[in-house]
Amino acid sequence: MRIALVSGFWGQNIGNAFFNLGGKHCLEAAGHDVRFIQDQPAYWTFRNEKRGNFRAAWSIIDKLDVDCVVLQGPVLTKNFANIWLPTIRRLAARGVRWGLLSGAFRKYTDVELDQLRQVLEVDPPLFFSSRDETTVRRVAPLFSGVRSGIDSAFFLPFGFESLGLETAPYCTLNFDHYPEPDLESDVDGPIELGGERFRAVYPRRVEALADKGKAQAYVATAFDRRSFPEAIAGLEIVRPEHRTNPHLPFKIYSRPNAIASDEPWTYLTTYANSQLTLSDRVHACVATVAYGGRAMLHNPGTRRSALFDRVGLTDITTRPVSLADGLLQIEHDAVIDYLCELEP
Repeated sequence: MRIALVSGFWGQNIGNAFFNLGGKHCLEAAGHDVRFIQDQPAYWTFRNEKRGNFRAAWSIIDKLDVDCVVLQGPVLTKNFANIWLPTIRRLAARGVRWGLLSGAFRKYTDVELDQLRQVLEVDPPLFFSSRDETTVRRVAPLFSGVRSGIDSAFFLPFGFESLGLETAPYCTLNFDHYPEPDLESDVDGPIELGGERFRAVYPRRVEALADKGKAQAYVATAFDRRSFPEAIAGLEIVRPEHRTNPHLPFKIYSRPNAIASDEPWTYLTTYANSQLTLSDRVHACVATVAYGGRAMLHNPGTRRSALFDRVGLTDITTRPVSLADGLLQIEHDAVIDYLCELEP
């Protein structure tokens, strides 16, 4: 089957690339002919999604010579129908199907569910493989064919073999929305590094400002005057920034050992070789544990951590965790079998 895999906007969040690449691997491993295509222009940062896509934008997606257009990630937003329904109508008129791979809601609200309902009433998807059980439970009454899957980014190691690094052991701190925590020595702390134990202490005043939104998070950086260490417990600290568009050097390079790029390979290599990742980004943690490392998530403003429950990492917000041996192989084989059965 010829598939267009909706992707892009990596500069706004490089984590998008992680599930884009993992999903492409799965579809190709199932024997499909897959090509990337850009996501809808309405998803560009700070765009008012209620208005749908830009009127002057040329809608390339609904003109593609394919059998199916596949969407991924937390695409089921409060404006899903506003953005996607016109395109899906035009695809359906040409006999082109659409599907969801590791699909999910963004905030799991009734408004988001109603937006999905509007689309399902016009044209149900060819398939729907979710990334968390909460999405499955909410979708099942509307679309009985929804499958319980996992986030496609967990399959990155099957599609991208990272290079090794000739460097001393290091840990990764990725906090590009909320403030980076201070790691304080504590014999009862949940974080083990270099044989010592620590607890993460978050500067609440700065965090409260970041809670208000992306723009406020940028402002919060300017108010964060702490001195950030280059190492802890004998481990170097590496600091990736997931949002590089807009490119803000005052924010990205305000701390030592910063990494920023417009491609995913550098990030994947960093996380694949990291001893531990502490992050406010869901997919920084996904990539780390997928490659066999430990990760801990701090993002009080998101409900998207539900994707970790699906793989048994229910404690990821309270302590560093890692995946059970063999779990990814089982889930990988299951989704490949599922995708092999697809027919337009």
